[in-house]
Amino acid sequence: MRILVTNDDGIDAPGLHAVAQALRADGHELTIVAPDVEYSGSGSSLGTLEDGAEIRYEKRLFEALRDVPTISVQAPPAFAVFCACAGLFGPAPDLVVSGINPGHNTGRMIMYSSTVASALSAAGFGVRGLAVSCGFPPDHRFDTAATVAVDAVRWMIEASEPRTVLNINVPDMDLSELKGVRMAPLASRGLLGLSFETGPESIRLLRHANTDRLGTGTDSALVRDGYVAVSALGTVRALEPNAGVAAYLEAGLSLTSRIEI
Repeated sequence: MRILVTNDDGIDAPGLHAVAQALRADGHELTIVAPDVEYSGSGSSLGTLEDGAEIRYEKRLFEALRDVPTISVQAPPAFAVFCACAGLFGPAPDLVVSGINPGHNTGRMIMYSSTVASALSAAGFGVRGLAVSCGFPPDHRFDTAATVAVDAVRWMIEASEPRTVLNINVPDMDLSELKGVRMAPLASRGLLGLSFETGPESIRLLRHANTDRLGTGTDSALVRDGYVAVSALGTVRALEPNAGVAAYLEAGLSLTSRIEI
C-alpha cells in the first residue's frame, strides 16, 4: 500500500521518523511530504491561496530512510497532504499517516490540531487518514506509538472503508503495559490544557496537563487510564436538515427574496 507520512512538527521531527521507519520495516511503500518547520495548531489551514503564489519545496535525504522519497514544503501539513493526494509528488497515496505527534490530541480541542486535520484532509480526496499522538517529552514513547500505528495501518488496509479517518492516542508506557484498545468518543476537555496571561502588548500562552473532569470512557479518560484511545472522525459533508432547520431555511429564503442587492 502507498502511504503518505506527514506531521505538523516539521520534516526533522523524531516522531515522524519513528513512524516512517516502523511502516517501512512493515513493508509499505512510503512517501514523506511534511512542513519544513513546525505548524502545530494550524488546523486545516493551507496557508496562502493568493493567485500566483509560489510555495517552495525541497527534496531531503535521511540516512535511515534513504529509499523513501522525502520532500519538505514551506506550508502547513494540510497543504502537503493536498499536494500529495493531488499527485504532485508521484502516485496519490492510499493512506495518509500523520504523526507521531508529541502531545496527545484528545477532546474537542482536536478541531485545532493540524496533526488531526492532516488525516481529515486526506478524506477529501477519498483517501483514508490516520492521526497518531503520544505524550510530551520527556515522557513520550514514540516506540510504543509507532508499534500501535503499524497495527492500526494493517487494520485499515484489511477492513476500513474509503475516507475512514481515525485519531489514535497512545499512553506513554511499554507496549506490554497497555491495558487495551478502546473506541472512544471525544471528551469535552483534552489532556492538553491551555491558559492565557494578557499583558499590555502581548498574550502569553501557558500549557498544562488536564487529568480530571475528563468524563467516563472518553478518549482523554482512556489514555489517562492506560488505554489506547481510537476515535473515528467524520469528514466535512452537508447534513439533511430536520423539519425545524428546513422551516428556518424557507423563512430565510423568503426574507432574502425581498432584499435588493
